[in-house]
Amino acid sequence: MIPLSLHSEAFSRTGNIAAEGFRKLLGRPALGLVQTVIREAMQNSLDAAADGTGPSVLLRVRQLSEVQTDVLRVNVLTALPAEGATAIALEEARSATDLRVFEICDFGTSGLSGPTGADAPADGPELLNFVNFMRNVGAGRDTQMGGGTYGYGKTSLYALSRCATIVVDSMTYCRGAPVRRLMACHLGSAFDADTAEGRRRFTGRHWWGIPDGRGGIDPLEGEAAADLAVSLGLPERDPENTGTTIMILDPQLDSDDALAAELIETVLWNFWPRMCGATDANRRLSLEIEIDGDAISVPSPEEYPPLDLFAAALNACRLDDDVMDIRSLRPAKHLGKLALRKGLRADRHPMALHEESLLPQQASHIALMRPFGLVVKYLAGEPYSDPRFEWAGVFVCSEEKEVEQAFADAEPPAHDDWSPEMLPTGHTKRYVNVALTRLDEIARTHANPLTKRGDTEARGPSLAATATIMGRMLGGASSQGPGRKRGSGGGNASKRLALSSPRFVRLELDDAGQRLAVFEADLVNDRSLPSLTVLAEPHLVMDGASADASDIPVAFSGRVAHLAIGDVLGDGEMLPVGTMSGTIICHVPMPTDAAVGLRLTLVAGENR
Repeated sequence: MIPLSLHSEAFSRTGNIAAEGFRKLLGRPALGLVQTVIREAMQNSLDAAADGTGPSVLLRVRQLSEVQTDVLRVNVLTALPAEGATAIALEEARSATDLRVFEICDFGTSGLSGPTGADAPADGPELLNFVNFMRNVGAGRDTQMGGGTYGYGKTSLYALSRCATIVVDSMTYCRGAPVRRLMACHLGSAFDADTAEGRRRFTGRHWWGIPDGRGGIDPLEGEAAADLAVSLGLPERDPENTGTTIMILDPQLDSDDALAAELIETVLWNFWPRMCGATDANRRLSLEIEIDGDAISVPSPEEYPPLDLFAAALNACRLDDDVMDIRSLRPAKHLGKLALRKGLRADRHPMALHEESLLPQQASHIALMRPFGLVVKYLAGEPYSDPRFEWAGVFVCSEEKEVEQAFADAEPPAHDDWSPEMLPTGHTKRYVNVALTRLDEIARTHANPLTKRGDTEARGPSLAATATIMGRMLGGASSQGPGRKRGSGGGNASKRLALSSPRFVRLELDDAGQRLAVFEADLVNDRSLPSLTVLAEPHLVMDGASADASDIPVAFSGRVAHLAIGDVLGDGEMLPVGTMSGTIICHVPMPTDAAVGLRLTLVAGENR
């Protein structure tokens, strides 16, 4: 095998960025280090996905064998930098008998393609994936609606390593031909050292590769790179299996049990939009996790509450089904779509029961995202007063170039927030400000709406107390969470006539101050009965059962105040639905300190 050579970057006469400055570019992300690494690396993988291909990612933690450690020392980290602290850290890593590594491997992506020299023109025929990742700092994104600026967050890869070192292996294409590339990198501190030309200042950035004959360094390429990668235990690749492996040396990770939960939660919490069953196959992210040779089962978002709620809300955005448009009035601009879903609080997955779980115990959040499918952050709102219920929302900003670019530019280097103060005064700043203000208002009031203009906050506790009674007394709601029931069949199952049980969703006040219980139910119509009608029958509930005549308060009328499906209004308790499908909404007046239930019955026209 061909051993790699060390190249330490010297400051040029016109200046460079020191390693310390490179490291500080990450800023102070709101997320933990492992979360930041996963978000950065996996977003790069998604941005690099081949057209029409859903990428797959392997997250692997393992201990190098004695032979693999020898290969690392003899053939990769062949020489140590002159800077003292760096040399000590690297020597400890390469001489360890129990060196562990954390690998992020993607497949079905373009890999680190393009030229290898940092001076390659950006307007050339190939994307500069290699130089943007391995050499340059802060290059602008070159993927439409991609994750953001390419390179700032990559400093987290070095930060996770106790010796600030990574080994990168990529199978890619350059000038139309397949090529394997391998290179190691270290991020240290600026230092002074003696050279053949005299004493010089160095940036603290180091690479191990093949000298390019011009005072620089290139990656090892071809069969030699493939042989070295296999000797290190990296995944085998060929021209039909392009992608990149990032091997982080001596990572700062938790114990294996805690690590499995952290990796699963981090990926699901941030990338569930690309992992849902409803996501197009050519965009869906596949994930495998392996720790010390053991494969860890990764649940789907729909099986990991409350992500099932978020998934239902995102699907509503995609289908434009029961969504709210978030708009700016001056200038008039569509900023994005918001969908909200609610339901009973489902039991959490066993992997999410630890104390430091990312998942809220009672969801009341809006997931903020741009169209590419990475959750930027979760906007916390007001939860339901009854802890048995929860709600979740999804806001997806508009794909219109000016609007999407405004939200992209409002993200810090870690892409974990929208900060309008980062934008210059003007329309783009207003877009982000208006959207965040409106979303915050919705998040604060969704669980306890004040529907009358001029209502004071004093009305809130009254509604909340009554909602608690409703939640305690009403039973039979789905434990699967929000939205429509999940069927066991695929998406191509034929329609059948079906009406779900009514769901209590909230309380409202009418213009006279009367409490109204709002119910929803889902109607799937096979169109076989053009004269089909739905009968709504309200009833009181006492201790989980329908009340008898002696229990009924005088104030209870047993009638509905509003019954509708889409734009069709009911006539009293009868709602003519014909061949329509959709969500039935029913408002029922209710007395103080009592729970109201609702029965819905399908009635054929001739039986009315």
